[in-house]
Amino acid sequence: MRIRGGVTSHGFALNITPDLDAFTAFTACGLPGVRMTSLERMAASLGRPVPSQDQARDAVAEALGAPPA
Repeated sequence: MRIRGGVTSHGFALNITPDLDAFTAFTACGLPGVRMTSLERMAASLGRPVPSQDQARDAVAEALGAPPA
């Protein structure tokens, strides 16, 4: 995250297995009332295994049209 001239900006983040309690200390992305989640929670709700960091990276790269690594 960066703050310049009173304006915050940040990049893309994909939570795989974080401690989601940290997100209760601030309003993520300026979205009050929105709960952050993780791939771990989403996978559990679908009865699927948690993807590894490499699997998540490769899936995002493919979805964005990047050539295979």
